[in-house]
Amino acid sequence: MIKKEIKWSVVILVTIGFVLFLSLALPRVSAYTTKTIGGFDSPDTSFLYSAEDMYTMANNYSDSGRSTYVFLRWTFDVIWPLVYTAFLVVWTVKLSVYVKGKNWIQSLYFLPILAMALDFLENMGASIVMFRYPATSGIIAHLTPIATLLKWTTLSVSFVLVLLLSLVILYQKVMKKT
Repeated sequence: MIKKEIKWSVVILVTIGFVLFLSLALPRVSAYTTKTIGGFDSPDTSFLYSAEDMYTMANNYSDSGRSTYVFLRWTFDVIWPLVYTAFLVVWTVKLSVYVKGKNWIQSLYFLPILAMALDFLENMGASIVMFRYPATSGIIAHLTPIATLLKWTTLSVSFVLVLLLSLVILYQKVMKKT
């Protein structure tokens, strides 16, 4: 079982990596993106958008902006999903050990893995659309927004799950003392 393989030292290291990435890398990449692409919407930071919206984004970016966008999808946005997935999986599995009588909760570690897979699908689809623009990309342009919506949904649920597990454990500890 995964839970037996995760030690607190791993949880701490993964958390430090997540916090460092969140506080150092993410702001720098965001500033670089704004500088090179502009303050336009982006498929990977939008929750809901359509294929037409993505074509509008591609048009707004310019040739160099689209090249930068694709470059970032295959550098930074390969590493970032690995970082947040490691953080969420490690915490979900570790916290689920402490929730009494709810062994099924441990299996929910698949949610952040699904979010990561959807993030990679979104990156592939958005990269194809940006690379091919002004040519249209058919079904890919219509499936990419679905991948984005599902990515944000599963990622949000994953973070909420870690928060809820923490609250349940806190509640159990408080109730145990009374």
